[in-house]
Amino acid sequence: MLQYESIYIADPALTDDEFEELIKGHEQLISSAGARLVKLERWGRRRLSYTIDGREEGLYVLMVIECGAEFPRELERRYRMNDRIIRHLTVRVEHESQLGPSPMMKTRTAERDEPPSPAPPAPVAAPPPAAT
Repeated sequence: MLQYESIYIADPALTDDEFEELIKGHEQLISSAGARLVKLERWGRRRLSYTIDGREEGLYVLMVIECGAEFPRELERRYRMNDRIIRHLTVRVEHESQLGPSPMMKTRTAERDEPPSPAPPAPVAAPPPAAT
């Protein structure tokens, strides 16, 4: 079995119930295909880098899936057919080390708790030449 990361952006006009229904539909599709959902992260409402069909925000979801090589094509086809999904991307994960926690799920407090990187030493000025 191969591992894939699949991220999609849903329409921000969806209610919480509709958003959960959309996610559960994908979970059912994954399980019915004999694949396994390794990780599911709801990134929530985020601002888009550029407007898509007049939308400035989207609801982000990341899924890590363990499946055969043919399933991602079916998943992408379902994404394209669903009007509630405005963008999507599925990529194969080559190394296990890539499956750690995503940077989007890192909390702000954890970022503040990290010690600052040491400042580089200040350059030392050469002494002025001696007057003769």
